[in-house]
Amino acid sequence: MLRSCFLWLCLPAAFICGSSWALNFEDVSAEVQFTPAHLDSLPAGGIAVADFNGNGYPDIFVTGGVGYINRLYFNRGDGTFVQSQTINDQVAGENCSVAAAVDFDNDGWPDLYVGCRTSDNLLLRNLSGRGFENVTPEALNHAAPEPTTRTDAVAWADLTGNGYLDLYIGIFTPDADLENPDNLDRIMLNHGDGTWTNAAEALDPAKLNRQALAVVMTDLTGNGRPDIYVVNDKLAGNVLWRNDGPGCDGWCFSDISQETGTGIHAYGMGIAVADVNRNGLWDLYFSSIFAQHLLRGVSDDPLLFEEDPDSVLNRNAVGWGTIFADFNNDGWEDAFLAVGPEAFTPTTLVDRLFKNQGDGTFVDVTFGSGLYKQIPTQGAAYIDFERNGRLDLILHHWNQAPGYRLYENTTGNVGNWIAFELEGGGPVNRDAIGTRITIQIPGEDAQRRELRAGESRGASHDRILHFGLGPHRYADVTVHWPDGTVEALGRFGACRYHELIYTAHVPEIDPTDVMIPGHTRSHCD
Repeated sequence: MLRSCFLWLCLPAAFICGSSWALNFEDVSAEVQFTPAHLDSLPAGGIAVADFNGNGYPDIFVTGGVGYINRLYFNRGDGTFVQSQTINDQVAGENCSVAAAVDFDNDGWPDLYVGCRTSDNLLLRNLSGRGFENVTPEALNHAAPEPTTRTDAVAWADLTGNGYLDLYIGIFTPDADLENPDNLDRIMLNHGDGTWTNAAEALDPAKLNRQALAVVMTDLTGNGRPDIYVVNDKLAGNVLWRNDGPGCDGWCFSDISQETGTGIHAYGMGIAVADVNRNGLWDLYFSSIFAQHLLRGVSDDPLLFEEDPDSVLNRNAVGWGTIFADFNNDGWEDAFLAVGPEAFTPTTLVDRLFKNQGDGTFVDVTFGSGLYKQIPTQGAAYIDFERNGRLDLILHHWNQAPGYRLYENTTGNVGNWIAFELEGGGPVNRDAIGTRITIQIPGEDAQRRELRAGESRGASHDRILHFGLGPHRYADVTVHWPDGTVEALGRFGACRYHELIYTAHVPEIDPTDVMIPGHTRSHCD
């Protein structure tokens, strides 16, 4: 697969402005030829980012909603996008609303799973960048006859450790008939041979019938297995499923929502996960109607979260997609909240942008950011579409033309950065979903990121792990692969993309090396 190579120059330390940095974004949709329509007020606008044609740049898939087909915009690598009518016909679907992109069959090419309403869901296999084939098995389909019952939350992770990615299908339905499997969330285990098993059949059906609107699969308990956090609407209560591993005549999950402080009853909409105060514990941010919810990690043994009701992130609004990302490359993850309308609420329509102040607390910097607009938003994902080390935003604006827009990160005085593209092999899924990277800068608390597929609101982000470094020009890197392999890779240079390939062994590394010959390839000239 071809890879593009370039270097974005590091900024001198004199340009680093610390906590005074502003965050700025510019709508470049027309300029880059990314203007998909979505005149539909029904949830949601699905977004999936991946390099579908293998040219080294991330492409953008978007769902069409009611009345429009799904579309795939290919990134030319020159700052513009282009469509293919042939491929759009292959991915078109009908009345689709959520999406997540992964390589489910480990052939080296990202595929798509798309959730729809009143029509079939889609598992679209990537034919080596030449097109897509609908290979949806009945086990992954959901063609409910009524628009009130639909697939509305999807995420991928290797739950069983067999090297293949499994799929969570979250269902939104007002129908409380627990005997109807179309009304229940599913945990579909991928056996790698084209067959799937629903592990949720062993769980309490009442906890799978809660009108799911978002889901994330991530290792919160630290036992090396991804857990499942489901964000539910209508005050039904969120559910955290701990991944207990094999047994119980199948694969075992336990509901640990109450004892961990995560089983909050709200009008849940979106979800983001990060270690925002760099204390080594994951924090959760989920959106709702009126109040948003920041759950700070308190401990991992036992696992415990506590709400931070005084955080500025708990904005009074109808929240949808949520994102944690380091938009100014200062080493601290900032936050974004998509805001949309409801007829019964007097709250604002303006999305909110929050800057991390360098201690895990936030300040609202929306005004003057380029995002202060009276435009309703629901779906949101991040992307570095130019591969310049700055994270941009793709937003789904409902009942607008265009319905999706690309906002380039134009923040001035940004810090240095480092980013990683991952490739698994053997016991590690090809996308390396579930891999965690920790970077260490002398004298600072460690930063960590985990690669996930399915987050925010019906979206999957750019498949990279990105870190801001502030004024620093290097970081010491440790990789925790999903199979338990840990590689202390030593020192890496800033302002580059590095490709990390799973090697199934821990190599001898000289910690003074900036690059690791034979293991890491930089995207630079």
